[in-house]
Order: sequence, then structure tokens, then C-alpha cells
Amino acid sequence: MRKTPFKFIFTTLLSFFLLLSCGNDDDSNTESGFVSENTDTLPQDETWIIFNGTENWSGGIYALGSNKSREIDLSTVAFYQLGYSAGGRVINNVLYKKDGSLSSNIGVSKYKLESGKFSADGFLSTPNNTYETNFLVVSSSEGYYWDLSVGGLKVQKFNPSTMQRTGEIDFTSLSDGTSPYEAAGQLILAKRDNKLYVDVQHGTRTTAWQVTPKEAKVEIAVYDLATNTIEGVTQYAGPSNLGLFADHVLWSIDEVTKDLYVVAIGNMRTQTPESKILRIKNGEMTFDPNFELKISDYQYPSDFNRIFAYNNKIYTTISSRATSYYSGGQHGVTYRQDIWYWTEIDVNTKKAKRINDMLPDNFYSYQNPFYHKGKIYFISNNTTENFAGAYEYDPLTGGVKETFRLKGSGRLMGFNIMTN
Repeated sequence: MRKTPFKFIFTTLLSFFLLLSCGNDDDSNTESGFVSENTDTLPQDETWIIFNGTENWSGGIYALGSNKSREIDLSTVAFYQLGYSAGGRVINNVLYKKDGSLSSNIGVSKYKLESGKFSADGFLSTPNNTYETNFLVVSSSEGYYWDLSVGGLKVQKFNPSTMQRTGEIDFTSLSDGTSPYEAAGQLILAKRDNKLYVDVQHGTRTTAWQVTPKEAKVEIAVYDLATNTIEGVTQYAGPSNLGLFADHVLWSIDEVTKDLYVVAIGNMRTQTPESKILRIKNGEMTFDPNFELKISDYQYPSDFNRIFAYNNKIYTTISSRATSYYSGGQHGVTYRQDIWYWTEIDVNTKKAKRINDMLPDNFYSYQNPFYHKGKIYFISNNTTENFAGAYEYDPLTGGVKETFRLKGSGRLMGFNIMTN
């Protein structure tokens, strides 16, 4: 007679806990597929590369392998010290970065990972470039960079394995003969179909970091790497300045469609002409005359200041209010507030959709999103919520998960992934 109530109590408790478990699962998801806390198994076959930063932009490069977690305290992790902690890129599982460990190391750095810590593995000096060393690594044997000291209208070649210069591409034939400042490849170096796409500037350079163009237009030269000839120059009237800084490239090749997108940032002091996103379609060498995205269609005055293209979608940040880089006293201060929302724009309909469940960013990190194993990764630093971390977005389902957040470890200035 005693077994009957025991069975009843046991069955009742089991049913209760099962219902409670199901209820918890339901509470952790929303219609968008967001999971408030990512409890998935941490990937063991990859190393997370984290660039952190302090108030003065210094920081370090950290490698998280078996010690990775969803909440990361970097205080006990070995690191490589940097005077300026932005601009890292992983190409073919090798880490490269603009500049070196000291503020005086101007150029391109290469790093190697040994025993859980990065160390220098080569440096290509461009001493007169200040913050402007643009570079592109295509493979272990093919790389390009821009160095004003050897000619603004020339693009240098280098071997990424040895970090040695191997030659140059001469664009001096594109000089207009009258502009006091001219450059080719200072802001855009992109390769597609064995052709190099290079921005061309003609104008006046002042103490500001932007060049005032001679004419209200942007230009890209197309260089055939097989024949070593300039195939042509494409122009787009109206916008200006194809990019921001060399450590913050503003072009992207859609990995699915192979269309090339570029940001004409416009004049960030006057915000006229306004910022636009332009396109050179796959198989073509001229700007698409039937395509442009205007920032005024989404927010104005403001700017496009990030870009990543994937499967006919453009991922960028759109400010929640009108803003200007030079407004409110010291330039960049009011611009770097929690107002930048990660947004997906359909290139066919031009409709924008804010990506839910990501905290707005404050633009202290310049890194663009990147694609890895079916997910697109985004960085956000949010002062209000004291958040510095990364999110992963599933472009098929729209689901968002928090990849990790830093705990008492400064800003997140960069995030990359290397496979083990």
C-alpha cells in the first residue's frame, strides 16, 4: 500500500520538472531565434583572436584556444602588446595587422601563434604613411600595399611569407597633371577575377585626414594582373572619398554573387555630398549606373561607416539619430555614442532591417563583420550597458546569439577566428 503514493509522488514531480524544463527552453527564445545566453558547446577546432583596447587606443592581441569562454576575463591571458590595437585581419589562417607594437612602427605586421601567444613574424615598413598604410593579402605569395613615400600613384607588391617588397604597379599615367595631391590604392585595394580594383584620388590635402577632391566624383582603376595593363578607369559623379582609414576598409566583395560594393563616405565635415554605397557587378569593370544606396534614405545627416556584403544583403550600421563626426566639440566624441545599430539592407529592394537582439555600437571599433562557417560575426561596444563583445548572426534564419563578452577587459577592438 505504501508503493502507490510513492509512485504517484514520483510521477508528479517528474512531470513538473519536465514542464519546467520545457518552459525554460521557451523563455530563452524569441520569434527571431535569439538566445539570450549562448550555451552551445564552445568550438574546440578554432582559436579566437581578440584585440582589446583602452582609452588611448593601446591594447593587445590575445589568443583563446582551450581557454575560451562565453565571458572572457583577459587579465590572466598572455598577450602581445600594441600601441594601437585596431586593424587586424586573418587571411588564410595567418594574422596581419596595420603597423607594429610601437606607435613609431608604421607599416604592415605579420604574426605567428606559438604556445598560446602571438609574436612578431615580419614587418614591412612604410615610415612616412602615418595612419595610412593600406594593404591587401591575397595568398601566402601575393600581397599589395600603398606607400606614399615611394609615390602616391604607385601600388607596391610584396610577398606575405617573407614580408619583402617584390615590385610595384605604376598608375602615374592617370595623373591629371594639375592636382597637388594624387593617390592610387590609398583606400581601396581589392582583387577579383585576377584584376586589381584601386581607388584613384585627385585633389587637395589639408591637415584633415580627408582629401578634398578636385571634382565631385569617385574613381576606381581596374588593373589586369595577367597582362599588366590598366584596363580602364570607372567614374561615378556626385559622391566623394571612397573610404575612411586604411585600418578600416570600406569595400566588400559579396562571397556569393561576387559583386563589389564600395562606400563613398562623402565629406564628413559638411556631409555634402552625402554618403553612398556603390556597386561594380560581377564580370564588369564599371560602376553600376542603376544602383546606389543613399544614407538619406535611412538617416540624415549621417554616414555609412561599415560594410560587409553577403548573398545580396549589405550589413552596415545605421545611426538612430542624426549625427556628424565633427559636431559637438572635439571631433568624433558625440559620433562615438551608443547610436549605431547593425542593419541588413536588401540590395534589390533597398529596404533596411535592423538586426534585433544586438546592442547598438559606439564606433570605437572599426572592424567590419565577417563570415565563418555559416554565420556572420559582428562586434559591438556599448557604454550604457558596459558591454564589449561579439555576436553571431545566421543569415538564413535571422537568429542571433552572443558569441562572447569581455569582462573587465576594455573595449573589443577586433575579433578574428583561426582554425586549429
